[in-house]
Amino acid sequence: MSAPRARCLVVRCGDPEPSVVETHGCFVQWFRVAIDPAVEFRVLDPRTDAVGPAVLDGVQAVVISGSPHAVFEPHPWIEPLQRVVREAVTARELPTLGVCFGHQLLAQTFGGRVTRNPRGREMGTITVKLNEGGRGDALFHGLSTEFTAHATHRDTVLEPPPQARVLASSGRDDCQAFRIGRHAWGVQFHPEVTAPIMRGYVRSRAEVIRAEGMCPDTMHAAVRDEVEGAKVLTNFVKLATGG
Repeated sequence: MSAPRARCLVVRCGDPEPSVVETHGCFVQWFRVAIDPAVEFRVLDPRTDAVGPAVLDGVQAVVISGSPHAVFEPHPWIEPLQRVVREAVTARELPTLGVCFGHQLLAQTFGGRVTRNPRGREMGTITVKLNEGGRGDALFHGLSTEFTAHATHRDTVLEPPPQARVLASSGRDDCQAFRIGRHAWGVQFHPEVTAPIMRGYVRSRAEVIRAEGMCPDTMHAAVRDEVEGAKVLTNFVKLATGG
């Protein structure tokens, strides 16, 4: 008899740029490709679905996606989602990974402060630097002290939650990753994003990038085909399933 498939709740907090969706699909599809196919997905879209503790029944892990929205915007679905995240992390102790918007939501839920990044937009292939805590954290097992990852964000966790341990930084963000307790992590970069997706984002936002004083052509050319940050998802699945 085969072992039962691990079940992961993927919270879909928004959708990518329309041109990116047309070519590469939505956030959930990216996670499906990046995560072990033995993992069964249950999808929650808090913008349209009922959000309550019952959505956590029967799942072994939670992944919270990116979003074009900001966590400090007054959307009616954000507060109910924060209650579910608090339930997952504190009451049920489910392994939880927040990515980009999910990272910021996790921080805000536990008392951190999220704002527009005073250093500006961070986009393209970036270098993430692990600190001492990050080098010893299982989420980053097998990664170098400095590794590459894809990123695209305007907001930042300016003040991490009081109980959080910051694990990594980058040139434009002092909180690229943090951990709360034993089972919850936030990463500002996108471990699920591939080079073609990243290039599609740069193309779709070329005018905005140029208006902010950066060169989209240079950014596009600098996107790497292979980045080490993708390993974070493999490590998270192992941690979530007892590996």
